Amino acid sequence: MSCIKKDLIQKYIDKSASEKEIDTVGKHIAVCRECTARLAELQHRSEEVKKALNILVSDEVAIPGFVAPPGISETLEAKRIKRYVISLSAASVLICVVMAVLLNLNLRPQKQIVVVHTVDREINANQTAAKQQMVINIIDANGKVTSSP
Repeated sequence: MSCIKKDLIQKYIDKSASEKEIDTVGKHIAVCRECTARLAELQHRSEEVKKALNILVSDEVAIPGFVAPPGISETLEAKRIKRYVISLSAASVLICVVMAVLLNLNLRPQKQIVVVHTVDREINANQTAAKQQMVINIIDANGKVTSSP
């Protein structure tokens, strides 16, 4: 009986051999001491490779935590608080400016100009408009009337 090939023994170890191949290897190993020794050696190597791969490819990755040097963490915290206070102060000043502008707009007296065209004199149609007498009456918010000659 001829010895089985190394590739078939490796397929047998990896459990990727067909049932016929498994049966052939099993029967041959039962009678051949050389192939039994080769099988044991390949199984040992395979186990060592699997162990090495498991060490290299583990599910858990240890990431060390960040440890700031003494005194730095307090400084970082103080800077964060300082930025927070400055941001709140800037927002408060902005709100005050906007409110002051809005209040100032509402407190200013409203200027309203109303033009009323009335004719209370006779118009001479034989004269040009430039020669006609014109009177302008200005009425302020309190009702005071000012006339122009």
